[in-house]
Amino acid sequence: MKTLTSIVCFTVICWATAGAQDGVKVASENYKVLLEKAHVRVVKFTLKPGQKSPMVSRPNRVIYTITPAIGKLTGSDGKTIAMNRKAGEAWWRDAESLAVENTENAEIHTVIVELKQ
Repeated sequence: MKTLTSIVCFTVICWATAGAQDGVKVASENYKVLLEKAHVRVVKFTLKPGQKSPMVSRPNRVIYTITPAIGKLTGSDGKTIAMNRKAGEAWWRDAESLAVENTENAEIHTVIVELKQ
């Protein structure tokens, strides 16, 4: 029974880790580090029309849109919400795991300021 419990725990941990990782590591075509310091990381995020980023884990952060950001956000629970941000907007998001889908005909360009703990 202990062996079965260990296997189940290991599987769940691996699944959770694989399901939501650092975007810079798993989607380098979408995430580019602009600055990394002890307490903050600044990342440029781009997403082509129709493209969907993989599920990634994101810390507390401020997001600034360079171009309009219109699409869908899918959380780790599978729920989706619409995203409709104008160029020049800035907003706060708490730590979460999510995927982003660009539903428009133009690239999305944002700058993300991630807070490290």
